[in-house]
Amino acid sequence: MTSICSSSIQEIQNQLSQDMQNYAERGKSAEKMSKQASEVAQGLAKQKGRTLSAIVELQIEQDIIDGLYRPGDRLDEEELAERLSTSRTPIREALRKLAAIDLVTIQPRSGARVSRPNMAQIIELFEVISALEGFAAKLAATRATDEQLAAIIAAHDTCEELAVSGDAKAYFDANGVFHRAIWTAANNLMLIDQITAVDKRLAPYRRQITFHPGRKQDSQSEHAQIARALAERQPEIAEKAMQEHVMILSDDALQLARDLRL
Repeated sequence: MTSICSSSIQEIQNQLSQDMQNYAERGKSAEKMSKQASEVAQGLAKQKGRTLSAIVELQIEQDIIDGLYRPGDRLDEEELAERLSTSRTPIREALRKLAAIDLVTIQPRSGARVSRPNMAQIIELFEVISALEGFAAKLAATRATDEQLAAIIAAHDTCEELAVSGDAKAYFDANGVFHRAIWTAANNLMLIDQITAVDKRLAPYRRQITFHPGRKQDSQSEHAQIARALAERQPEIAEKAMQEHVMILSDDALQLARDLRL
């Protein structure tokens, strides 16, 4: 059992290392980076023996997270099939699976749309992920290996550079690497699964928040507190800093929800 968990954690950590190398590269447009990420994701899916519908599911999910489809947008099966060069059958199956994790909503006769939680649901989601990510930071402060801690610090440094450069898209991606590095350092696969599920539902809102004026700089100040607590192996401080960081995002998300008239 221990060997399986260790192996899975190592796989996640390897992917984080690859992500960090990708974000460190310069001179790539956001469109090119998105295309490359898609190709890598599909390649990994095929290597792991996933079905066509699973590959399609992964791509649609990433498109939603990347903001190609926004909350409330219709997901037309025919259009998706044409864009992804496949038939409608794997598209339909992929949408059903995404509906099962509440990323997509399917209604009779009106088809599938990107889920659009109301303000009360957004608050609840942020409360849940605040507790989960806070706990992950607490565990990481005591469980992180030197290698995992170095990955967290490196991700923080990358975010710092991108916060200054003003590239919101690149910062959003690097911010995800920073958070995932902390989840991984908690060394608890069940916790990672739970955080990931909630994070996917909030990703469209977190992404838009990143584009708010000054948010990148504020976020970096909050990241610095988290990184410092982890480096000093202070679990309680790390937990509190992470919870406050996530809940600050919830205020911005609520304003965004009002703008979208949820």
